[in-house]
Amino acid sequence: MTSDNVVVLLNSEEGRSLVKKKCKEAEIPITVLQDLIAAEADQQGKRRKAGLWEEFDRIFDSLEEDEELAS
Repeated sequence: MTSDNVVVLLNSEEGRSLVKKKCKEAEIPITVLQDLIAAEADQQGKRRKAGLWEEFDRIFDSLEEDEELAS
């Protein structure tokens, strides 16, 4: 993600480290969290968030596919 993160915590090394730690504890790759944040950020300002749940599904489906390949 770029330096203009919607989640300010990801802009600092300390904050990013904390988020990575929490992601690891939750067994969620930080890239998945970033993709979810980006999907939500892309919807900012829209009255209806059409397609957001589908995008979330796509992100989680790709995570499951990655896990299956790793097994």
